[in-house]
Amino acid sequence: MLFIEENYKVQMAVITKEFPKIRSRLTGDFLKLCTDSAEERRLVVQLLKRLKFQFYTIKAKAEHPIKVVIKGLPRTTNPEEIKQDLEMLGYTLQRVNQLIGRKTKRALPIFLITLPRNLDNL
Repeated sequence: MLFIEENYKVQMAVITKEFPKIRSRLTGDFLKLCTDSAEERRLVVQLLKRLKFQFYTIKAKAEHPIKVVIKGLPRTTNPEEIKQDLEMLGYTLQRVNQLIGRKTKRALPIFLITLPRNLDNL
């Protein structure tokens, strides 16, 4: 996400000169820059750093954790037990959370499992 400055046309001209296939979309005060590959994304980030443009990056989808919801268990199930059972099956876990109802503030029989993206979890 590239911060829009007064000279954003010059910024985009420099970027599109280096990366003619880059796509951009206006979102609030930022231009969202989209690339076709992870390698191209890495090169764009290097260019933005080198030119000292104000920007921030959003994690690539390949870097996002895997999230799974388990329903149908009793609400009294201990999340630590779920974690132990999944680890026995060979999964690597980041966290196991029991969801809480917004209005009632009671524990729901719904559990959110967060797993890092690795070969064990795919």
